[in-house]
Amino acid sequence: MNFAEDNSLSDGPMAVFNNFIMMKELIIPVEGVKKTVRSERSFVIVGANGSGKSHLGAWIETNFERPDKVLRISAQRAICIPEVINLKSEEVSYSHILYGDDHTKNKGVKWGWGKETATLVQDFEYVLSGVFARKNKENDNFVSECKHCEEEGVEKPMLPKMISDKIVEIWNAVLPHRQIVLRDCKILAKSPESNEEYHGKDMSDGERVAIYLMGQCLIAPEGTTIIVDEPEIHLNRMIMHRLWDKIEKFCPDKTFVYITHDLEFAASRKESCKIWVKSYHGNSNWELQVIENNDEIPDELMMRVLGSRRPILLVEGEKGSYDYQIYPYIYDNFDIIPAHNCHGVIAMTKALNDPAVRNLLPYDIVGLIDRDYMTEHEINAYREDKIYTLDVAEVENLFLLEPIFKAVTEQLMHNPNEKFKSLHDTLFAKFESEKELQILGMCQKEARHKLTAIDTKTKEKSLEVLKERVERIKASVDIDALYSERKIQVERIISERDYVALLRVYNNKGLHAEANRVLGIGNYRDMVLRMLKSDKGYEMLAALRAVTPVISC
Repeated sequence: MNFAEDNSLSDGPMAVFNNFIMMKELIIPVEGVKKTVRSERSFVIVGANGSGKSHLGAWIETNFERPDKVLRISAQRAICIPEVINLKSEEVSYSHILYGDDHTKNKGVKWGWGKETATLVQDFEYVLSGVFARKNKENDNFVSECKHCEEEGVEKPMLPKMISDKIVEIWNAVLPHRQIVLRDCKILAKSPESNEEYHGKDMSDGERVAIYLMGQCLIAPEGTTIIVDEPEIHLNRMIMHRLWDKIEKFCPDKTFVYITHDLEFAASRKESCKIWVKSYHGNSNWELQVIENNDEIPDELMMRVLGSRRPILLVEGEKGSYDYQIYPYIYDNFDIIPAHNCHGVIAMTKALNDPAVRNLLPYDIVGLIDRDYMTEHEINAYREDKIYTLDVAEVENLFLLEPIFKAVTEQLMHNPNEKFKSLHDTLFAKFESEKELQILGMCQKEARHKLTAIDTKTKEKSLEVLKERVERIKASVDIDALYSERKIQVERIISERDYVALLRVYNNKGLHAEANRVLGIGNYRDMVLRMLKSDKGYEMLAALRAVTPVISC
């Protein structure tokens, strides 16, 4: 999202060109004052249910300088296709869509005189009437132009893309499993397999609402601002994004304003101005925030963070992964958001805590990463940036904590001490066989940390001084000393059979498979997650929290 030179806010509407891109504009109330926000593409008003988004959409429509230049598509819309469409002119049809009738020219008729967000709009017939009227007008104009060219003896024009062609193209892009036919003032559909046609009234809700939205947007005159309240209603998430992408493509001279609580849809509107509605206090008083574009923070993450009603904990992994599933039990007062990997957690936590972003967010943002051969110096440095570290090498090692394993063993009616001894011996044998790899991994991580510790904030005044500083850093990396130190550490863990220390340093994501083999099952981690919900959960949580950092916000 990019804004004009005034950082997105000005005192009045005007045509703006910035780097040859025509900026679109929208007036919104900011601290009780009408301000103009600008965007390259569209506008997305996003907020939680009950935050006053629909009322804001009604305010924008009511305060538009020219009522005929703003079309608001209500969330309360009837999507029943009539059996027979009474064809009217395009002008009469659009007047009914815009005002509710074709003679008063007052939007109070459409909105039930003061019920701007509660009136059920029933204008599908006029939408289809307008589409067919436009289709007939475009056909007539093309025929007339061809006749004129023939009379003048000049080359006939190319067949233009008409409204029916646009509807079919959009339909085929989002609903390829059905074919749509516009014929004899009827909307028909047919299955490619059977080739049998059926009336549009028998289409699914999603198919009918797609036609309704296409029709309204395509017949709206150029220069219209189209406010779409809840653009996701009745639409499958798989087709929703493509539908609006295609509609926008065929309406380049119209301005789209989407009002939504669907954070994924909001994030899908790239290069759009996002307006976050925090709350509504009545009497046209909203708490709004225009979200500045931040190249470091993906739109998807920003929307998810803004939509949270609890403090945010960014973690490694993906949604649905085992590590992502275990954290909500430990940190039940946080909204857990996966950030892919360690680097993602670090980068996103720092970016979201940047002062320019932090004032947007109502709750604290913290990160949690695996220990992963990390040095104490690194752990302490990250903590200063609100990034915490596990006391085990990998989050998967949490599943292998002694109390956790023994609880599962008891559930399976095995002797917990015997089975744990077997797991204990198995993991130490595996660790000893990989001793050299583990030591080298520790050395590599610590050497990388030292080599990347150059302070980029300090600006050297000469090449010689910079070279000298780099050489000092390189000289500080004594690989032989590092190797010797880490070897002593690993051999002490092995000789003392220190199981807690083993889980703290043993970096191997496949260790849980050893628990499967010892217990003779294939779903050990699933059992742990199920038991966390059972009566055993309290004791297991105590063990988990003993090796996970205390995070308070």
